[in-house]
Amino acid sequence: MVRKTIVNYFAVCISILSVYLFSSSSVFIQEFFQKNSEHELIEVFFVIAFLFVLSFVIFYVSHIIKLPSFVFAIFFGIAAHDALIPITESKEILGVIVGLGATLILFGGGIETPFANFKKLIFKILSLSFVGLFLTAFLFSWTVYGISLLLGHPISIVVSMLLGAVLASTDPAAIIPILKNLRFKKRTTKDIIISESAVTDVTGTLLTVVFISMIMAGVKFGSLNQWYGQVFSAQSGTILFKQLFFGIIFGFIGYILLEGLMKFKKKYEQEFEADSAFFLFVPIVIFTMAISFGGSGYLAAFIGGLLFSLTEHLYETERFFNNVIDGFLKPIIFILLGSIIDVHSLIAYAPLGIIASLVFMLVIRPVSVFISLTPFYFWGKEKMTWKEMLFISSVRETGAIPAVLMVTIASLGIPQIEGLVEVGMWVILMTLIIEPLLLPYIAKYLKIAEPIKDKKRVDLNGKPVAVLVTRGKSFIERLPFVTQWVTFHGVKKVAILLCLENNYSLKLVRETEELAQKEFEKINAIQIEKDLPEIEFSFVNRKGFLHDNIEIISKENKNVTVIFVGKKMLDYRLSKIKNLTVPFYFVD
Repeated sequence: MVRKTIVNYFAVCISILSVYLFSSSSVFIQEFFQKNSEHELIEVFFVIAFLFVLSFVIFYVSHIIKLPSFVFAIFFGIAAHDALIPITESKEILGVIVGLGATLILFGGGIETPFANFKKLIFKILSLSFVGLFLTAFLFSWTVYGISLLLGHPISIVVSMLLGAVLASTDPAAIIPILKNLRFKKRTTKDIIISESAVTDVTGTLLTVVFISMIMAGVKFGSLNQWYGQVFSAQSGTILFKQLFFGIIFGFIGYILLEGLMKFKKKYEQEFEADSAFFLFVPIVIFTMAISFGGSGYLAAFIGGLLFSLTEHLYETERFFNNVIDGFLKPIIFILLGSIIDVHSLIAYAPLGIIASLVFMLVIRPVSVFISLTPFYFWGKEKMTWKEMLFISSVRETGAIPAVLMVTIASLGIPQIEGLVEVGMWVILMTLIIEPLLLPYIAKYLKIAEPIKDKKRVDLNGKPVAVLVTRGKSFIERLPFVTQWVTFHGVKKVAILLCLENNYSLKLVRETEELAQKEFEKINAIQIEKDLPEIEFSFVNRKGFLHDNIEIISKENKNVTVIFVGKKMLDYRLSKIKNLTVPFYFVD
Protein backbone atom coordinates (compact mmCIF):
# COMPACT_ATOMS: atom_id res chain seq x y z
CA MET A 1 0.00 0.00 0.00
CA VAL A 2 2.81 2.41 0.98
CA ARG A 3 4.77 1.40 -2.12
CA LYS A 4 1.76 2.08 -4.36
CA THR A 5 1.27 5.51 -2.76
CA ILE A 6 4.93 6.41 -3.34
CA VAL A 7 4.67 5.27 -6.97
CA ASN A 8 1.51 7.37 -7.45
CA TYR A 9 3.14 10.51 -6.04
CA PHE A 10 6.21 9.88 -8.15
CA ALA A 11 4.02 9.58 -11.26
CA VAL A 12 2.33 12.90 -10.44
CA CYS A 13 5.67 14.66 -9.93
CA ILE A 14 6.96 13.27 -13.23
CA SER A 15 3.80 14.53 -14.98
CA ILE A 16 4.22 18.05 -13.57
CA LEU A 17 7.94 18.03 -14.41
CA SER A 18 7.16 16.91 -17.96
CA VAL A 19 4.71 19.78 -18.39
CA TYR A 20 7.31 22.21 -17.01
CA LEU A 21 10.00 20.97 -19.40
CA PHE A 22 7.61 21.15 -22.35
CA SER A 23 6.50 24.62 -21.33
CA SER A 24 10.11 25.80 -20.96
CA SER A 25 10.85 24.68 -24.52
CA SER A 26 7.68 26.29 -25.90
CA VAL A 27 9.76 29.25 -27.11
CA PHE A 28 11.15 26.99 -29.85
CA ILE A 29 7.63 25.96 -30.85
CA GLN A 30 6.60 29.63 -31.03
CA GLU A 31 9.62 30.41 -33.21
CA PHE A 32 8.55 27.63 -35.53
CA PHE A 33 4.99 29.01 -35.69
CA GLN A 34 6.24 32.54 -36.41
CA LYS A 35 7.47 31.37 -39.80
CA ASN A 36 3.80 31.26 -40.79
CA SER A 37 1.96 34.50 -41.66
CA GLU A 38 -0.93 33.50 -39.35
CA HIS A 39 1.34 32.64 -36.44
CA GLU A 40 -0.72 34.55 -33.81
CA LEU A 41 -3.85 32.53 -34.58
CA ILE A 42 -1.88 29.26 -34.72
CA GLU A 43 -0.28 29.97 -31.33
CA VAL A 44 -3.67 30.55 -29.68
CA PHE A 45 -5.08 27.36 -31.24
CA PHE A 46 -2.05 25.41 -30.03
CA VAL A 47 -2.41 26.74 -26.48
CA ILE A 48 -6.13 25.88 -26.42
CA ALA A 49 -5.24 22.34 -27.54
CA PHE A 50 -2.63 22.26 -24.76
CA LEU A 51 -5.33 23.26 -22.23
CA PHE A 52 -7.49 20.38 -23.45
CA VAL A 53 -4.76 17.83 -22.89
CA LEU A 54 -3.86 19.35 -19.49
CA SER A 55 -7.50 18.95 -18.40
CA PHE A 56 -7.31 15.31 -19.48
CA VAL A 57 -4.10 14.67 -17.53
CA ILE A 58 -5.38 16.50 -14.41
CA PHE A 59 -8.55 14.39 -14.32
CA TYR A 60 -6.62 11.13 -14.19
CA VAL A 61 -3.93 12.46 -11.86
CA SER A 62 -6.59 13.52 -9.33
CA HIS A 63 -7.91 9.94 -9.34
CA ILE A 64 -4.46 8.55 -8.59
CA ILE A 65 -4.07 10.78 -5.52
CA LYS A 66 -7.29 11.52 -3.68
CA LEU A 67 -7.14 15.30 -3.71
CA PRO A 68 -9.48 17.76 -5.47
CA SER A 69 -8.54 18.16 -9.14
CA PHE A 70 -8.42 21.96 -8.61
CA VAL A 71 -5.26 21.56 -6.52
CA PHE A 72 -3.45 19.71 -9.30
CA ALA A 73 -4.77 22.17 -11.90
CA ILE A 74 -3.04 25.01 -10.02
CA PHE A 75 0.30 23.17 -9.93
CA PHE A 76 0.04 22.18 -13.59
CA GLY A 77 -0.80 25.81 -14.39
CA ILE A 78 2.33 26.99 -12.59
CA ALA A 79 4.40 24.43 -14.53
CA ALA A 80 2.80 25.47 -17.85
CA HIS A 81 3.37 29.22 -17.32
CA ASP A 82 5.54 29.84 -20.39
CA ALA A 83 3.40 27.82 -22.79
CA LEU A 84 0.23 29.69 -21.76
CA ILE A 85 1.62 33.20 -22.30
CA PRO A 86 -0.26 33.73 -25.63
CA ILE A 87 -3.52 33.49 -23.63
CA THR A 88 -2.56 34.99 -20.27
CA GLU A 89 -1.10 38.11 -21.91
CA SER A 90 -4.15 38.63 -24.12
CA LYS A 91 -6.85 40.36 -22.06
CA GLU A 92 -9.52 39.71 -24.71
CA ILE A 93 -8.94 35.94 -24.97
CA LEU A 94 -8.46 35.56 -21.22
CA GLY A 95 -11.65 37.55 -20.58
CA VAL A 96 -13.70 35.37 -22.96
CA ILE A 97 -12.49 32.09 -21.45
CA VAL A 98 -12.91 33.22 -17.85
CA GLY A 99 -16.27 34.92 -18.45
CA LEU A 100 -17.68 31.94 -20.34
CA GLY A 101 -16.40 29.55 -17.70
CA ALA A 102 -17.91 31.52 -14.81
CA THR A 103 -21.27 31.86 -16.59
CA LEU A 104 -21.65 28.15 -17.25
CA ILE A 105 -20.32 27.19 -13.80
CA LEU A 106 -22.90 29.41 -12.07
CA PHE A 107 -25.63 28.15 -14.39
CA GLY A 108 -24.65 24.60 -13.44
CA GLY A 109 -24.62 25.58 -9.77
CA GLY A 110 -28.20 26.80 -10.11
CA ILE A 111 -29.28 23.54 -11.75
CA GLU A 112 -27.63 21.45 -9.01
CA THR A 113 -29.48 23.39 -6.30
CA PRO A 114 -32.90 21.74 -5.72
CA PHE A 115 -35.35 24.65 -5.89
CA ALA A 116 -38.01 22.94 -3.73
CA ASN A 117 -35.51 22.58 -0.86
CA PHE A 118 -34.13 26.05 -1.55
CA LYS A 119 -37.57 27.61 -0.96
CA LYS A 120 -38.00 25.79 2.36
CA LEU A 121 -34.60 26.95 3.62
CA ILE A 122 -34.53 30.36 1.95
CA PHE A 123 -34.15 32.47 5.11
CA LYS A 124 -31.23 30.42 6.44
CA ILE A 125 -29.55 30.38 3.03
CA LEU A 126 -30.01 34.13 2.49
CA SER A 127 -28.74 34.89 5.99
CA LEU A 128 -25.55 32.93 5.29
CA SER A 129 -25.24 34.32 1.77
CA PHE A 130 -25.71 38.01 2.60
CA VAL A 131 -25.03 38.62 6.31
CA GLY A 132 -22.52 35.77 6.55
CA LEU A 133 -20.73 36.64 3.34
CA PHE A 134 -20.40 40.34 4.22
CA LEU A 135 -19.07 39.47 7.70
CA THR A 136 -16.62 36.97 6.20
CA ALA A 137 -15.34 39.49 3.65
CA PHE A 138 -14.99 42.27 6.22
CA LEU A 139 -13.27 40.12 8.86
CA PHE A 140 -10.93 38.48 6.36
CA SER A 141 -9.91 41.84 4.90
CA TRP A 142 -8.92 43.06 8.35
CA THR A 143 -7.23 39.74 9.14
CA VAL A 144 -5.03 39.83 6.03
CA TYR A 145 -4.21 43.49 6.51
CA GLY A 146 -3.38 43.06 10.22
CA ILE A 147 -1.26 39.91 9.76
CA SER A 148 0.65 41.52 6.90
CA LEU A 149 1.59 44.44 9.19
CA LEU A 150 2.65 42.09 11.99
CA LEU A 151 4.83 40.08 9.59
CA GLY A 152 6.46 43.25 8.27
CA HIS A 153 5.23 42.48 4.76
CA PRO A 154 2.30 44.91 4.45
CA ILE A 155 -0.17 44.70 1.61
CA SER A 156 -2.34 47.62 0.54
CA ILE A 157 -5.81 48.35 1.85
CA VAL A 158 -7.21 47.88 -1.68
CA VAL A 159 -5.70 44.38 -1.95
CA SER A 160 -6.99 43.46 1.51
CA MET A 161 -10.46 44.71 0.58
CA LEU A 162 -10.50 42.81 -2.73
CA LEU A 163 -9.24 39.60 -1.10
CA GLY A 164 -12.11 39.71 1.40
CA ALA A 165 -14.73 40.14 -1.33
CA VAL A 166 -13.21 37.62 -3.75
CA LEU A 167 -12.62 34.82 -1.24
CA ALA A 168 -15.77 35.21 0.86
CA SER A 169 -17.87 32.75 -1.14
CA THR A 170 -17.76 29.05 -0.33
CA ASP A 171 -17.53 26.42 -3.02
CA PRO A 172 -18.06 22.85 -1.90
CA ALA A 173 -17.67 21.58 -5.47
CA ALA A 174 -14.49 19.94 -4.20
CA ILE A 175 -16.36 18.15 -1.41
CA ILE A 176 -19.66 17.36 -3.12
CA PRO A 177 -18.43 13.78 -3.73
CA ILE A 178 -17.77 13.54 0.03
CA LEU A 179 -21.19 15.00 0.88
CA LYS A 180 -22.82 12.48 -1.48
CA ASN A 181 -21.12 9.68 0.44
CA LEU A 182 -22.43 10.88 3.80
CA ARG A 183 -25.86 9.97 5.14
CA PHE A 184 -27.15 13.02 7.00
CA LYS A 185 -29.49 12.64 9.94
CA LYS A 186 -31.18 15.81 8.70
CA ARG A 187 -31.12 16.31 4.93
CA THR A 188 -31.54 20.07 5.44
CA THR A 189 -27.93 20.38 6.68
CA LYS A 190 -26.61 19.14 3.35
CA ASP A 191 -29.10 21.29 1.39
CA ILE A 192 -28.03 24.42 3.29
CA ILE A 193 -24.35 23.81 2.51
CA ILE A 194 -24.91 23.21 -1.22
CA SER A 195 -27.41 26.07 -1.62
CA GLU A 196 -25.24 28.51 0.33
CA SER A 197 -22.26 27.76 -1.90
CA ALA A 198 -24.28 28.46 -5.04
CA VAL A 199 -25.77 31.72 -3.74
CA THR A 200 -22.53 33.03 -2.18
CA ASP A 201 -20.84 32.60 -5.55
CA VAL A 202 -23.31 35.19 -6.83
CA THR A 203 -23.29 37.52 -3.80
CA GLY A 204 -19.49 37.37 -3.60
CA THR A 205 -19.32 38.31 -7.27
CA LEU A 206 -21.74 41.22 -6.71
CA LEU A 207 -19.67 42.56 -3.80
CA THR A 208 -16.49 42.27 -5.87
CA VAL A 209 -18.14 44.05 -8.83
CA VAL A 210 -19.17 46.95 -6.53
CA PHE A 211 -15.58 47.35 -5.25
CA ILE A 212 -14.11 47.11 -8.76
CA SER A 213 -16.60 49.71 -10.02
CA MET A 214 -15.50 52.10 -7.28
CA ILE A 215 -11.80 51.49 -8.02
CA MET A 216 -12.29 52.04 -11.76
CA ALA A 217 -14.22 55.25 -10.97
CA GLY A 218 -11.18 56.58 -9.10
CA VAL A 219 -12.65 56.28 -5.59
CA LYS A 220 -10.01 56.22 -2.85
CA PHE A 221 -10.37 55.61 0.89
CA GLY A 222 -7.84 55.43 3.68
CA SER A 223 -9.33 52.56 5.67
CA LEU A 224 -11.13 49.26 5.19
CA ASN A 225 -14.08 50.51 7.25
CA GLN A 226 -14.63 53.31 4.73
CA TRP A 227 -14.50 50.89 1.78
CA TYR A 228 -17.02 48.51 3.33
CA GLY A 229 -19.17 51.38 4.56
CA GLN A 230 -19.38 52.63 0.98
CA VAL A 231 -21.25 49.42 0.06
CA PHE A 232 -24.28 50.93 1.83
CA SER A 233 -24.03 54.29 0.04
CA ALA A 234 -26.56 55.52 -2.53
CA GLN A 235 -24.04 55.07 -5.34
CA SER A 236 -23.36 51.44 -4.45
CA GLY A 237 -27.06 50.90 -3.85
CA THR A 238 -27.82 52.01 -7.40
CA ILE A 239 -25.19 49.64 -8.81
CA LEU A 240 -26.48 46.74 -6.71
CA PHE A 241 -30.12 47.44 -7.58
CA LYS A 242 -29.38 47.36 -11.32
CA GLN A 243 -27.25 44.25 -10.90
CA LEU A 244 -30.00 42.45 -8.99
CA PHE A 245 -33.00 43.71 -10.95
CA PHE A 246 -31.78 42.94 -14.46
CA GLY A 247 -30.02 39.78 -13.28
CA ILE A 248 -33.29 38.40 -11.90
CA ILE A 249 -35.34 39.56 -14.93
CA PHE A 250 -33.08 37.92 -17.49
CA GLY A 251 -32.65 34.87 -15.26
CA PHE A 252 -36.42 34.40 -15.40
CA ILE A 253 -36.35 34.84 -19.19
CA GLY A 254 -33.71 32.11 -19.34
CA TYR A 255 -35.98 29.86 -17.30
CA ILE A 256 -38.85 30.46 -19.75
CA LEU A 257 -36.59 29.56 -22.68
CA LEU A 258 -35.51 26.33 -20.96
CA GLU A 259 -39.10 25.41 -20.12
CA GLY A 260 -39.93 25.95 -23.80
CA LEU A 261 -37.18 23.48 -24.71
CA MET A 262 -38.56 20.98 -22.20
CA LYS A 263 -42.10 21.17 -23.60
CA PHE A 264 -40.69 20.81 -27.11
CA LYS A 265 -38.78 17.67 -26.06
CA LYS A 266 -41.82 16.08 -24.43
CA LYS A 267 -43.51 15.98 -27.84
CA TYR A 268 -40.64 14.10 -29.47
CA GLU A 269 -39.62 11.80 -26.56
CA GLN A 270 -36.10 11.71 -28.00
CA GLU A 271 -32.93 13.72 -27.59
CA PHE A 272 -30.89 15.12 -30.44
CA GLU A 273 -27.39 16.62 -30.65
CA ALA A 274 -28.83 20.11 -31.29
CA ASP A 275 -30.48 20.15 -27.83
CA SER A 276 -27.09 20.75 -26.21
CA ALA A 277 -26.54 23.78 -28.46
CA PHE A 278 -29.76 25.43 -27.27
CA PHE A 279 -29.01 24.45 -23.66
CA LEU A 280 -25.67 26.30 -23.84
CA PHE A 281 -27.21 29.20 -25.74
CA VAL A 282 -29.56 30.10 -22.87
CA PRO A 283 -27.06 30.97 -20.07
CA ILE A 284 -24.74 32.76 -22.51
CA VAL A 285 -27.47 34.94 -24.05
CA ILE A 286 -29.07 35.91 -20.72
CA PHE A 287 -25.58 36.70 -19.34
CA THR A 288 -24.96 38.97 -22.35
CA MET A 289 -28.32 40.73 -22.15
CA ALA A 290 -28.17 41.24 -18.37
CA ILE A 291 -24.75 42.92 -18.67
CA SER A 292 -26.00 45.05 -21.58
CA PHE A 293 -28.67 46.51 -19.28
CA GLY A 294 -26.23 47.02 -16.39
CA GLY A 295 -27.29 43.90 -14.54
CA SER A 296 -25.38 40.90 -13.23
CA GLY A 297 -24.91 38.33 -15.97
CA TYR A 298 -23.70 35.83 -13.40
CA LEU A 299 -26.86 36.26 -11.33
CA ALA A 300 -28.97 35.81 -14.47
CA ALA A 301 -27.19 32.54 -15.29
CA PHE A 302 -27.64 31.27 -11.73
CA ILE A 303 -31.34 32.22 -11.50
CA GLY A 304 -32.07 30.59 -14.88
CA GLY A 305 -30.49 27.35 -13.68
CA LEU A 306 -32.07 27.51 -10.21
CA LEU A 307 -35.64 27.85 -11.47
CA PHE A 308 -35.25 25.14 -14.10
CA SER A 309 -35.53 21.46 -13.26
CA LEU A 310 -33.85 18.91 -15.54
CA THR A 311 -35.80 15.77 -16.34
CA GLU A 312 -35.22 12.51 -18.16
CA HIS A 313 -35.95 14.19 -21.51
CA LEU A 314 -32.60 15.99 -21.37
CA TYR A 315 -30.38 13.31 -19.84
CA GLU A 316 -27.78 13.28 -22.64
CA THR A 317 -27.75 17.09 -22.71
CA GLU A 318 -27.19 17.21 -18.95
CA ARG A 319 -24.35 14.70 -19.22
CA PHE A 320 -22.70 16.69 -22.03
CA PHE A 321 -23.04 19.91 -20.03
CA ASN A 322 -21.55 18.38 -16.87
CA ASN A 323 -18.66 16.95 -18.87
CA VAL A 324 -17.91 20.40 -20.33
CA ILE A 325 -18.01 22.03 -16.89
CA ASP A 326 -16.18 19.42 -14.80
CA GLY A 327 -13.88 18.04 -17.46
CA PHE A 328 -12.79 21.27 -19.11
CA LEU A 329 -13.96 24.66 -17.84
CA LYS A 330 -13.29 24.25 -14.10
CA PRO A 331 -9.78 22.80 -14.58
CA ILE A 332 -8.96 25.53 -17.12
CA ILE A 333 -9.90 28.30 -14.65
CA PHE A 334 -7.42 26.91 -12.11
CA ILE A 335 -4.77 26.20 -14.74
CA LEU A 336 -4.95 29.84 -15.83
CA LEU A 337 -4.86 30.99 -12.20
CA GLY A 338 -1.69 28.96 -11.66
CA SER A 339 -0.15 30.24 -14.88
CA ILE A 340 -0.35 33.92 -13.85
CA ILE A 341 1.50 33.22 -10.59
CA ASP A 342 5.12 34.09 -10.04
CA VAL A 343 6.58 31.22 -8.00
CA HIS A 344 9.05 33.45 -6.12
CA SER A 345 6.22 35.79 -5.08
CA LEU A 346 4.09 32.81 -4.06
CA ILE A 347 6.86 31.62 -1.74
CA ALA A 348 7.42 35.14 -0.39
CA TYR A 349 3.73 35.46 0.55
CA ALA A 350 3.55 31.92 2.02
CA PRO A 351 3.67 32.94 5.74
CA LEU A 352 0.91 35.52 5.25
CA GLY A 353 -1.21 33.22 3.08
CA ILE A 354 -0.93 30.18 5.35
CA ILE A 355 -1.61 32.05 8.61
CA ALA A 356 -4.52 33.98 7.06
CA SER A 357 -5.97 30.71 5.69
CA LEU A 358 -5.89 29.06 9.12
CA VAL A 359 -7.59 32.08 10.74
CA PHE A 360 -10.08 32.06 7.87
CA MET A 361 -11.03 28.40 8.45
CA LEU A 362 -10.79 28.18 12.23
CA VAL A 363 -12.08 31.59 13.36
CA ILE A 364 -13.76 33.71 10.67
CA ARG A 365 -15.91 30.97 9.12
CA PRO A 366 -17.35 29.78 12.49
CA VAL A 367 -17.98 33.38 13.62
CA SER A 368 -19.87 34.30 10.43
CA VAL A 369 -21.88 31.04 10.48
CA PHE A 370 -22.90 31.34 14.13
CA ILE A 371 -23.87 35.01 13.79
CA SER A 372 -25.88 34.23 10.64
CA LEU A 373 -27.66 31.11 11.92
CA THR A 374 -28.02 31.65 15.69
CA PRO A 375 -31.47 33.30 15.24
CA PHE A 376 -32.67 30.01 13.72
CA TYR A 377 -31.62 28.19 16.88
CA PHE A 378 -34.51 29.98 18.61
CA TRP A 379 -36.87 30.67 15.66
CA GLY A 380 -38.47 28.64 12.88
CA LYS A 381 -40.21 25.32 12.37
CA GLU A 382 -36.99 23.36 11.91
CA LYS A 383 -34.56 24.88 14.38
CA MET A 384 -30.80 24.69 13.89
CA THR A 385 -28.64 22.91 16.47
CA TRP A 386 -25.20 23.97 17.67
CA LYS A 387 -23.73 20.81 16.14
CA GLU A 388 -25.24 21.62 12.74
CA MET A 389 -23.82 25.13 12.86
CA LEU A 390 -20.43 23.77 13.87
CA PHE A 391 -20.49 21.31 10.96
CA ILE A 392 -21.46 24.04 8.47
CA SER A 393 -18.59 26.09 9.93
CA SER A 394 -16.19 23.33 8.90
CA VAL A 395 -17.10 23.78 5.21
CA ARG A 396 -14.84 26.60 4.03
CA GLU A 397 -13.63 25.47 0.61
CA THR A 398 -12.79 28.25 -1.83
CA GLY A 399 -13.23 27.28 -5.44
CA ALA A 400 -13.92 28.16 -9.04
CA ILE A 401 -15.66 31.55 -8.80
CA PRO A 402 -13.03 33.14 -6.49
CA ALA A 403 -10.42 31.84 -8.95
CA VAL A 404 -12.36 33.44 -11.82
CA LEU A 405 -12.55 36.75 -9.97
CA MET A 406 -8.82 36.76 -9.20
CA VAL A 407 -7.92 36.07 -12.83
CA THR A 408 -10.36 38.79 -13.92
CA ILE A 409 -8.92 41.39 -11.52
CA ALA A 410 -5.37 40.48 -12.56
CA SER A 411 -6.31 41.03 -16.22
CA LEU A 412 -7.86 44.48 -15.58
CA GLY A 413 -4.49 46.14 -15.02
CA ILE A 414 -5.45 47.69 -11.67
CA PRO A 415 -2.27 49.25 -10.19
CA GLN A 416 -0.70 48.25 -6.86
CA ILE A 417 -2.46 44.91 -6.33
CA GLU A 418 0.71 43.00 -5.43
CA GLY A 419 -0.09 40.02 -3.23
CA LEU A 420 -3.70 39.60 -4.36
CA VAL A 421 -3.24 36.46 -6.44
CA GLU A 422 -0.48 35.04 -4.22
CA VAL A 423 -2.42 35.25 -0.94
CA GLY A 424 -5.60 34.17 -2.70
CA MET A 425 -3.78 31.15 -4.08
CA TRP A 426 -2.66 30.06 -0.62
CA VAL A 427 -6.21 30.35 0.71
CA ILE A 428 -7.55 28.24 -2.15
CA LEU A 429 -4.85 25.59 -1.72
CA MET A 430 -5.18 25.39 2.06
CA THR A 431 -8.97 25.15 2.08
CA LEU A 432 -9.06 22.61 -0.74
CA ILE A 433 -6.38 20.36 0.74
CA ILE A 434 -7.25 20.43 4.46
CA GLU A 435 -11.01 20.57 4.80
CA PRO A 436 -12.17 17.85 2.35
CA LEU A 437 -9.90 15.38 4.20
CA LEU A 438 -11.26 16.31 7.63
CA LEU A 439 -14.97 16.67 6.81
CA PRO A 440 -16.02 12.98 7.11
CA TYR A 441 -14.34 12.74 10.52
CA ILE A 442 -15.96 15.98 11.72
CA ALA A 443 -19.37 14.73 10.54
CA LYS A 444 -18.90 11.45 12.40
CA TYR A 445 -17.61 13.13 15.57
CA LEU A 446 -20.53 15.58 15.69
CA LYS A 447 -22.97 12.75 14.79
CA ILE A 448 -24.33 14.87 11.95
CA ALA A 449 -23.76 12.23 9.29
CA GLU A 450 -22.17 8.84 8.72
CA PRO A 451 -20.45 7.33 5.69
CA ILE A 452 -22.71 5.57 3.18
CA LYS A 453 -20.55 2.49 2.78
CA ASP A 454 -20.29 -1.14 3.80
CA LYS A 455 -17.33 -2.71 5.55
CA LYS A 456 -18.24 -6.32 4.73
CA ARG A 457 -18.34 -7.67 1.18
CA VAL A 458 -21.44 -9.24 -0.35
CA ASP A 459 -21.13 -13.03 -0.48
CA LEU A 460 -23.62 -14.64 -2.87
CA ASN A 461 -21.35 -17.45 -3.99
CA GLY A 462 -22.54 -21.05 -4.02
CA LYS A 463 -25.61 -21.93 -6.04
CA PRO A 464 -26.63 -19.88 -9.10
CA VAL A 465 -28.63 -16.92 -7.82
CA ALA A 466 -30.89 -14.22 -9.28
CA VAL A 467 -30.69 -10.85 -7.54
CA LEU A 468 -33.61 -8.42 -7.25
CA VAL A 469 -32.32 -5.00 -6.22
CA THR A 470 -34.40 -2.31 -4.54
CA ARG A 471 -34.20 1.01 -2.67
CA GLY A 472 -37.37 0.32 -0.65
CA LYS A 473 -40.43 -1.90 -0.58
CA SER A 474 -41.19 -1.82 -4.32
CA PHE A 475 -39.61 -5.28 -4.71
CA ILE A 476 -42.87 -6.80 -3.37
CA GLU A 477 -44.63 -6.01 -6.68
CA ARG A 478 -41.78 -7.48 -8.75
CA LEU A 479 -41.12 -10.63 -6.76
CA PRO A 480 -43.83 -12.78 -8.46
CA PHE A 481 -42.35 -12.08 -11.91
CA VAL A 482 -38.84 -12.89 -10.67
CA THR A 483 -40.17 -16.13 -9.15
CA GLN A 484 -41.72 -17.15 -12.48
CA TRP A 485 -38.47 -16.35 -14.31
CA VAL A 486 -36.21 -18.37 -12.00
CA THR A 487 -38.65 -21.30 -11.95
CA PHE A 488 -38.72 -21.40 -15.75
CA HIS A 489 -34.92 -21.13 -16.03
CA GLY A 490 -34.13 -23.63 -13.28
CA VAL A 491 -32.53 -21.13 -10.88
CA LYS A 492 -33.40 -22.14 -7.32
CA LYS A 493 -32.04 -19.18 -5.36
CA VAL A 494 -33.23 -15.54 -5.21
CA ALA A 495 -31.57 -12.76 -3.21
CA ILE A 496 -33.19 -9.43 -2.39
CA LEU A 497 -30.55 -6.68 -2.28
CA LEU A 498 -31.85 -3.70 -0.28
CA CYS A 499 -29.99 -0.37 -0.39
CA LEU A 500 -31.92 2.35 1.43
CA GLU A 501 -29.11 4.87 0.82
CA ASN A 502 -30.04 8.24 2.41
CA ASN A 503 -33.20 6.73 3.95
CA TYR A 504 -31.24 4.08 5.84
CA SER A 505 -32.32 3.28 9.39
CA LEU A 506 -32.28 0.04 11.38
CA LYS A 507 -36.01 0.35 11.99
CA LEU A 508 -36.81 0.61 8.27
CA VAL A 509 -34.44 -2.28 7.51
CA ARG A 510 -36.20 -4.52 10.05
CA GLU A 511 -39.64 -3.53 8.72
CA THR A 512 -38.60 -4.30 5.15
CA GLU A 513 -36.99 -7.61 6.08
CA GLU A 514 -40.09 -8.74 7.99
CA LEU A 515 -42.23 -7.83 4.99
CA ALA A 516 -39.86 -9.74 2.70
CA GLN A 517 -39.96 -12.88 4.88
CA LYS A 518 -43.77 -12.91 4.76
CA GLU A 519 -43.67 -12.63 0.96
CA PHE A 520 -41.10 -15.43 0.75
CA GLU A 521 -43.38 -17.74 2.77
CA LYS A 522 -46.41 -16.78 0.68
CA ILE A 523 -44.63 -17.40 -2.64
CA ASN A 524 -43.23 -20.78 -1.55
CA ALA A 525 -46.70 -21.84 -0.37
CA ILE A 526 -47.98 -21.09 -3.89
CA GLN A 527 -45.03 -22.99 -5.39
CA ILE A 528 -45.89 -26.09 -3.32
CA GLU A 529 -49.59 -25.87 -4.32
CA LYS A 530 -48.58 -25.81 -7.99
CA ASP A 531 -46.13 -28.69 -7.44
CA LEU A 532 -43.20 -26.43 -8.33
CA PRO A 533 -39.82 -26.39 -6.59
CA GLU A 534 -39.46 -24.10 -3.57
CA ILE A 535 -37.25 -21.05 -3.96
CA GLU A 536 -34.36 -20.47 -1.57
CA PHE A 537 -34.81 -16.80 -0.69
CA SER A 538 -32.28 -14.59 1.07
CA PHE A 539 -32.36 -10.95 2.18
CA VAL A 540 -29.22 -8.79 1.94
CA ASN A 541 -29.15 -5.32 3.45
CA ARG A 542 -26.44 -2.83 2.44
CA LYS A 543 -25.70 0.70 3.70
CA GLY A 544 -24.01 1.79 0.47
CA PHE A 545 -25.38 3.08 -2.81
CA LEU A 546 -27.43 0.74 -4.97
CA HIS A 547 -25.41 1.23 -8.16
CA ASP A 548 -22.13 0.67 -6.27
CA ASN A 549 -23.41 -2.62 -4.85
CA ILE A 550 -24.68 -3.75 -8.25
CA GLU A 551 -21.20 -3.23 -9.69
CA ILE A 552 -19.60 -5.05 -6.74
CA ILE A 553 -21.80 -8.15 -6.92
CA SER A 554 -21.44 -8.33 -10.70
CA LYS A 555 -17.63 -8.41 -10.31
CA GLU A 556 -17.15 -10.44 -7.12
CA ASN A 557 -19.93 -13.04 -7.28
CA LYS A 558 -19.53 -15.41 -10.21
CA ASN A 559 -22.74 -17.31 -9.45
CA VAL A 560 -25.03 -14.29 -9.96
CA THR A 561 -26.90 -15.22 -13.15
CA VAL A 562 -29.14 -12.16 -13.56
CA ILE A 563 -29.89 -8.83 -11.84
CA PHE A 564 -33.47 -7.55 -11.81
CA VAL A 565 -34.17 -3.82 -11.38
CA GLY A 566 -37.25 -1.64 -11.62
CA LYS A 567 -37.77 0.36 -14.80
CA LYS A 568 -37.88 3.52 -12.72
CA MET A 569 -34.29 2.97 -11.64
CA LEU A 570 -32.56 5.30 -14.07
CA ASP A 571 -29.04 5.22 -12.64
CA TYR A 572 -27.92 2.95 -15.47
CA ARG A 573 -27.82 3.73 -19.16
CA LEU A 574 -27.03 1.43 -22.05
CA SER A 575 -23.32 2.28 -22.00
CA LYS A 576 -23.05 1.39 -18.29
CA ILE A 577 -25.09 -1.81 -18.61
CA LYS A 578 -22.68 -3.04 -21.30
CA ASN A 579 -19.82 -2.78 -18.79
CA LEU A 580 -21.52 -5.12 -16.31
CA THR A 581 -20.57 -8.80 -16.44
CA VAL A 582 -24.07 -9.97 -15.42
CA PRO A 583 -27.28 -9.76 -17.53
CA PHE A 584 -29.48 -6.83 -16.54
CA TYR A 585 -33.29 -7.21 -16.53
CA PHE A 586 -35.70 -4.25 -16.16
CA VAL A 587 -39.03 -5.12 -14.52
CA ASP A 588 -42.23 -3.07 -14.24
